[in-house]
Amino acid sequence: MNDCEKCEEVLQPWLDRELNEVERLEAEAHLAGCDYCRRRYRFEAELRRFVRQAAAEPMGIELKQRLSRLRISL
Repeated sequence: MNDCEKCEEVLQPWLDRELNEVERLEAEAHLAGCDYCRRRYRFEAELRRFVRQAAAEPMGIELKQRLSRLRISL
């Protein structure tokens, strides 16, 4: 497994703050020297921020009604 593959493997656990100190330092060292993985990390972090923000915004009544009309019975 090359360094980029290892970084990809630990990216989500890193963002979830599940890595131990050694794993975190290894990932940070790789990101410091790898533009591709650094961009991938930024994308994932920004995506998480966007999802958190979108989930926190209340849905307007008009949108709720439109979505309700789209429901189908199973």
